[in-house]
Amino acid sequence: MPKYIVFLLFLSLIFACSKRSLDPVSTDDPNRLVRQYGSDNTFDIATWNVEQFPLQGRTTVAYLAQLIRDMDLDMIGMQEINDRGYFQALLDSLPDYAGFISDYPSDFLKLAVIYKKNMISISTPFQIFTDDWYAFPRPPLVTYVEVRDKDNVVFDFTLIINHFKALSGPENEDRRRDASEKLKIYIDSQILTSADMDCISLGDYNDRIDEPPAQNVFNVFLQDTVNYRFLTTPLLGEASYIGIENSLIDHLIISQASDEEYGGGETKILYLEKEFENYTTHISDHRPVLSKFPVF
Repeated sequence: MPKYIVFLLFLSLIFACSKRSLDPVSTDDPNRLVRQYGSDNTFDIATWNVEQFPLQGRTTVAYLAQLIRDMDLDMIGMQEINDRGYFQALLDSLPDYAGFISDYPSDFLKLAVIYKKNMISISTPFQIFTDDWYAFPRPPLVTYVEVRDKDNVVFDFTLIINHFKALSGPENEDRRRDASEKLKIYIDSQILTSADMDCISLGDYNDRIDEPPAQNVFNVFLQDTVNYRFLTTPLLGEASYIGIENSLIDHLIISQASDEEYGGGETKILYLEKEFENYTTHISDHRPVLSKFPVF
């Protein structure tokens, strides 16, 4: 058999084994800023506070678009989008992705989601607790997500993107505790009683999950181990906020119904500033936190 036919058969076998709609991203591009973190066998979703995007205008847009292409993640829930026009410019630089930006807050620190549009579809996003400024200065963004392989829906869930009140002090902790309690009531009543009980609630929660119970703002979730799981628990001791040791404040929480899809999965902090030297000056003071669901 001629060698070129053998080679073509080898390539066809590789691509036949992949259930995903997109071809693998090339990893030998000399212009890459960071390594590839997404994979063909997993649904890759991250939470990422992009610090008052865009920190350096169009330069930040260009860098962030390159980082997203390099990482090859499927879906990203974002916090701190300050400019709707620049967010659209980001999407225009990412033809494989679609996205949505929140209406509230009206002027800055908005929430957003971007996703690979040929393998993911979402319902029209909406915000909850828009009249509760005390608990939710950035009202959570909610949408229903369907993840597909070439033929079928392999994972569908409700996505909630959050950005809780920042800073230390008793009042700010009370506001985050109030937000946790109200968010859990919402998920309990609106999602865990529905036909599809899968939920991923992610974001910049601005607090650690390993605080003592008397100070822990996440008690309602942590104590309900039957229904909820923090995917960031194995990362305790690491930092998602750059410059402060043990500052794991960006989290992904799943409902118990999503545990089957996550089985054998992995959650990690992406230390992008170690690969891209302009990260903290042009992108963010937070690192992305990525969860990989082996659903393909």
